[in-house]
Amino acid sequence: MARSNISPKIRRRKVANLAAYSRQYSVRNCTIPKSKYEWNIVPFDTYLDRMPRFGDVKVGGTVYRIDSKGKIIYKDDTYKHEKHPQPKSITVKHVDIQKSLWKNLGLAAKMEAYTQDKLKKWDKKHPKPCPKDDLFKDEFIPAWEKERDEALIRIRDFVVSMFDKLPLTGRYKEGDNKFTEKPVTELKDVNGEGHRVNELDEKSKLLDKAQKATNKEKAKNAKLVATNLKDHKRKKGRVILPNAA
Repeated sequence: MARSNISPKIRRRKVANLAAYSRQYSVRNCTIPKSKYEWNIVPFDTYLDRMPRFGDVKVGGTVYRIDSKGKIIYKDDTYKHEKHPQPKSITVKHVDIQKSLWKNLGLAAKMEAYTQDKLKKWDKKHPKPCPKDDLFKDEFIPAWEKERDEALIRIRDFVVSMFDKLPLTGRYKEGDNKFTEKPVTELKDVNGEGHRVNELDEKSKLLDKAQKATNKEKAKNAKLVATNLKDHKRKKGRVILPNAA
């Protein structure tokens, strides 16, 4: 038997503490108030109608008592639902940190953040074929980097299409050889057609919206001669003539 490092005095004290705790919380020292009635319980092995000696109490486990008149009273332990006044709800203003930071960013910062987020998703779908110290890196990595650069260009064009609306400027005739220009509206480029406004055909949705905006402005102001739809870089433009009424 191994020798214990705990002294006999400490061991006796622990045993005494456990004994005192056991006596304190034993059945004799139970502080639960006793019922003023004497309740009885039907044995659990009682089989319904096979035991007539219990009278009306024929279900095993049923708790009952017999009052002074000999009437059987069953014990009701069901929970009584009571309505209590509830405190007023406290409204906590939830602050979304990411949304607040996004709101405070400028247009250029928003566009760049959105671009990097979509580029991360592209990298996840198209992982690098091999590490830089791999034996076949010169065969696979250059092609992957070229594909990634092309994807970044497409992503930037898409992001610009989302955030940067295209200006539609009107040209108005004020008199003989006198013209003025002022903005008519801004059009949202949903599919990236604003990067090639001079190459659009009649099926273009962007060109159709610009034509409708031009016709609407012509109906309001007869001095309108034509409108000019600029691209995203504001270097190229597409002249749109209003349709004849």
